[in-house]
Amino acid sequence: MKVKSLGKVGAAVFAAVVAAGMVATPAAADPIPNTDYRVLAGTGSDTTQDVMNGLGNVITSGGNRVVASWDARGTANIKTKSSNCEFPRPNGSGNGRRSLLASEGEDIGQGGPGFWSNVNVVGCVDFARSSSYGGGTTPSATGAYTYIPFGVDAVALARNTLGDLPSNVSFAQAQRVYRCLDQSIGGVGVEPVMLQAGSGTWEFWSQRVGITEQEISLGDYPCLAADTDGNPATPATPLIPRVQEHDGTVLNGFPNRVAPFSAAQYIAQTNAARILSLTGVTVADRRGEAALTGMRPTGGTVQQPITGGVLNINFPLRRDVYNVVPTAKLTTPVIASTFTGANAAVCTATVDDAGVQRNVAQLFGFGIRTTFASPLEANCGYTNLRFGS
Repeated sequence: MKVKSLGKVGAAVFAAVVAAGMVATPAAADPIPNTDYRVLAGTGSDTTQDVMNGLGNVITSGGNRVVASWDARGTANIKTKSSNCEFPRPNGSGNGRRSLLASEGEDIGQGGPGFWSNVNVVGCVDFARSSSYGGGTTPSATGAYTYIPFGVDAVALARNTLGDLPSNVSFAQAQRVYRCLDQSIGGVGVEPVMLQAGSGTWEFWSQRVGITEQEISLGDYPCLAADTDGNPATPATPLIPRVQEHDGTVLNGFPNRVAPFSAAQYIAQTNAARILSLTGVTVADRRGEAALTGMRPTGGTVQQPITGGVLNINFPLRRDVYNVVPTAKLTTPVIASTFTGANAAVCTATVDDAGVQRNVAQLFGFGIRTTFASPLEANCGYTNLRFGS
């Protein structure tokens, strides 16, 4: 393995870092061991938890790992620093960002200033994984938090391969299904599934199809789900439970269900054995009976989210994925070296694959953008996309 080293960031900064081997013998999820308190602790997105685990295994300074990324999924509390900092696990981009705000001393309505889920977490979170931009579709260059892109993803509809739904859809068809204007595609009945609250993928998807949580809660879209127990549909309990993102097994046995799904996650789950051998990270294969549909944008031709086993960076519903840090800390040496600029460790880290150096983010299914198109389609390490939360 070729390790991306941050160089000399300062001995004091890393005094509390516990030395670790190049790849942990046990399969990695949360930091292995979970008492390996590294300089940077992050929480949040399910979409990017696996790739950040991989980068956490690779990025080092002075032989010590720098990044500790805590998974979105799981029921146990996490402990991110050696003193205090034990709290319920934030699941999803929104919850990761909120835990970062609380870590910075802000009041997010969960127990007072600096509290996440009624626990004081000041100083406990250094970055948040986010698969969506908190400002929606309107970029801003001002704000207390900076969204630093490190990869490109695509969001497609997952369908059940044992059903009869078409393998390609138009964006308009997907939009009409999630706005409850159509209950079939190509004459085949369809049941749209919503993702869990706090999911960056759901935030991205709902923004693109034009629905809001407030509208859903008011009953404007009666075909959408809110019930968590799978009970029969009533006005108070809609049809299908909300589900964890990127879990194709929720389609098993339901040939008419569809759900938004990350193409990068689908690639990583497909290549789980190879990823484990190269990085020591276990990617849970949750594809089940799911396959991703192609999509035709308005006035365009069908694009597949994955071509030749690689993410299609031109897929209509593409998005940047981010690590979010406080804007005031952008110049902190370890944050700058890890996240900012084209030469940031998360942009350039590689592993050795039979003598070939593989970019870690690409190994986990993400694309790497090296040129600037817009603040929402920016080059890796771009630092001028900001928002208040």
